[in-house]
Amino acid sequence: MSARKPTGPAVAAFLSAMIGLISLGIANLGDETSVLTNFLLQTGKLWIPNAQGIGPYSGKETFLLLGWLVSWAVLHLILRKRDIKLAVPVVIFIIGVAFATLTIYIPIINVLLGR
Repeated sequence: MSARKPTGPAVAAFLSAMIGLISLGIANLGDETSVLTNFLLQTGKLWIPNAQGIGPYSGKETFLLLGWLVSWAVLHLILRKRDIKLAVPVVIFIIGVAFATLTIYIPIINVLLGR
């Protein structure tokens, strides 16, 4: 019988996915509120081939990728040998994904920005 593997790497993987989605939502909110953020999002799509044809999310996807990749590396280093009960991280994941979804939903953005 094989030894049970720790759950830390799995927790790191799905929490980093949530962080990536939240960074997309924050970039989306920033795009709606700030000229500086809009400039950063425009420069964020420079590495994507044919990004002008993709539309407004091409620069925001760069922030999603950076948030996901950096958080996955950090969380993996911290949690790789730990055995974590999955209940609390799963609840955090669901709440985070719900928040990220709300930050890209136009009617919610209008309410948050007082429009």
